[in-house]
Amino acid sequence: MVVLEQAAELREVGAGVLLWPNAMRVLRRLEVGAAVEEAGAVAADAALRSSGGTPLGADLAEKVVARFDAPLVVVHRGLLQTILLAALDQHVLRLGAECVGVVQDAVGVTVRLADGSTEQGDLVVGADGLHSQVRAALVGDGPPRYSGYTAWRGIVPLDRSLADRLRPGESWGRGCLFGVARLGGNQAYWWASARTGEGAGGSPAEEKATVERRFAVWHDPIPELIDATLEQAIVRSCQYDRPPLRRWSAGRVGLLGDAAHPMLASLGQGACQAIEDAAALGDAVGAGSDVSVALQAYGARRAPHAAAVIRRSRRVARLAHLRHPLAVAARDAFLRLR
Repeated sequence: MVVLEQAAELREVGAGVLLWPNAMRVLRRLEVGAAVEEAGAVAADAALRSSGGTPLGADLAEKVVARFDAPLVVVHRGLLQTILLAALDQHVLRLGAECVGVVQDAVGVTVRLADGSTEQGDLVVGADGLHSQVRAALVGDGPPRYSGYTAWRGIVPLDRSLADRLRPGESWGRGCLFGVARLGGNQAYWWASARTGEGAGGSPAEEKATVERRFAVWHDPIPELIDATLEQAIVRSCQYDRPPLRRWSAGRVGLLGDAAHPMLASLGQGACQAIEDAAALGDAVGAGSDVSVALQAYGARRAPHAAAVIRRSRRVARLAHLRHPLAVAARDAFLRLR
């Protein structure tokens, strides 16, 4: 087995990631769950509030954890990457390997790389993200669809005063939302999103100013969290998804994660679904010698569920980003009643 990674070196990128109990069950099964829990922070609450701080419903974290018999863990993406890399056999990972094409025949698959070299194998799994070259070769369905939402994420150190006032969970307002969770090492991870046009954004200072302006009058301590975040620690990303695929493979080539099912961040399930994919793929390939049949079985098991999560993520995103005052008031009243 070889893992081809486009990046020339592995660096600490991104912000935090929420690993819901469905993903933690898989990581425990793969014997890396304990390391992930130690590196991150187990979330004890995940409440939903209005932009003014009014509770909009019961805390779901306890119910979800009890249902799946696993914790909700918040961890830095860089630490998660380090833990997963340590679990790989030596010499499996090849860096600086950008895929530009995939060709298969009756006996194997060849991956063509940007430097002119190739890799051969019995099967290829495209886990190359939103703009997957493997998906382009397999499906050819064009670029992903911009959702109309842009997200910002940041990690901020907590002093004693800020830590004592931190209220983990998510708050919904008019056309935007803001969420926060504790990280290990006396830090917090926050995320925000808003309806806005597609684009690359501005400088780090401009992006911080944008977030500060959007959430200036939200409940305590949201404005203070943003103010305490270094400009360089804020990551801006437009949110994209695609229509669900019915089939995730063709012959010896299959897809995994965002390459198969990019989804909006409204349920925090992007990374979690990719982790579930990996476990299901391993089960399918390990169950038989015919890789084409194994990939079909894997897709048949995972595609309907991932499609349901894509659709639900869209519905929740629309609900969270309502803009009309009457619609927002009705939404908040409905959530409080439920």
